[in-house]
Amino acid sequence: MIDKNKFNKAKKAVLKKYPGAKTMCDWGGKFFVATADGKDICNLQISQTVDKYNFDQTEGGDFGVDNFNSTLNKIPTIPHTDSINEAWLQAEVAIRSNHIVNRNNGKFSDEKIMKKILQDE
Repeated sequence: MIDKNKFNKAKKAVLKKYPGAKTMCDWGGKFFVATADGKDICNLQISQTVDKYNFDQTEGGDFGVDNFNSTLNKIPTIPHTDSINEAWLQAEVAIRSNHIVNRNNGKFSDEKIMKKILQDE
């Protein structure tokens, strides 16, 4: 059983970042928290990839459906939960994790590493 205070704290944090977030149920009867427009908060990287993907339908193009599927398959997914409470806790952890990864990605970008290497020579 999940502590009610812990649940309320997680829900408040999620709603602060994503006002209008709501609990949803997938086809398998599992729960997840979605943004106001229905995107899974724990798996936002999937919807971001779909939105940014540039389909190239010209013959010999590298950006067709096959490449789209392989691009999506490279993205790790977080499975949905058995309870609504767990879904909100999981969404809060995903938000914190994404924040940490995004904050650190800038520090370890290829451009910064190359600049540092050139300075050290």
